[in-house]
Formats: sequence, C-alpha cells, structure tokens
Amino acid sequence: MTRRSVRGYSLAELAIVIVIAAIMAALAIPQFNQPQIDATWYHEQVRAGVRHAQRTAVAQRRQVFVLVEAGPPRLALCYADPCGARVTELATGNIFVLNAPTGVTLSISASPLSFNGLGQPSSGATVNVGGKTVTINAETGYVQ
Repeated sequence: MTRRSVRGYSLAELAIVIVIAAIMAALAIPQFNQPQIDATWYHEQVRAGVRHAQRTAVAQRRQVFVLVEAGPPRLALCYADPCGARVTELATGNIFVLNAPTGVTLSISASPLSFNGLGQPSSGATVNVGGKTVTINAETGYVQ
C-alpha cells in the first residue's frame, strides 16, 4: 500500500478554528461602546453642519450663524443672532438642527460664530464635541 500525501485541513481542525474565532468575537463585541460610537458619529455630523453653514452663506450671499444651544445641547444654523430665522434643509424643508446624543457635551469657543457671503468666518473657533474638536481656521474658514 502506498500512502498519498493529503493536502488540506481535517474537519476537526476546521471546527477548532471556528470555535476559537467565535470565542474571540464574543470577547471583542462588548468592546464596541455605543455611547462612544454615537459621540464619534455626532462629531462628524457637527463638522458637516459647520461646512453646510459655510456653503449656505456662500450660495445665498448672506451671513449664516452657527449657534450652540444648551439644554439639551444642539447645533443650530440661523440667519440672525439670536436665532430668529433658521436655515432649512434643502431636501426636506425642515430646520437644520443637530441634537446631541445622550451623554455627549457640546461647546463652542467663539459665540456667535458666523460665515459671511464669501464663506469667511467671523473669527477662528473650536467646537468641542464630547472631547473631540472641530476647528474653524480664522483666515481661510477651513473646517477640520
């Protein structure tokens, strides 16, 4: 009898690898913290909202204010300070307001912050979103 060289994995080896992968997944999944995910997502929304304010100011050739409102914390875009006429979303016609998720803090260093019709900010500012920052450059208006 000649013995053939067998290539591949046995069923037992595959089963052990699957069991180990399942154990590792069970240990890793609780590490995903939903409040942390919400805070990161909200940070991206705030950054996009500030950019939207700048683009709206340029498109409409008018001043747009970025206001941080307290209790519950939220970001609002308005045409005047204090917020009388609010910026609306083009697609839905709803007012543009970003409500912070539970446990996420929101603050701004320069209040009120506004963009003129050329997209230039009234001053440089930093928006703090749950420990992460959105920075608006005073000279260029670049939002990062």
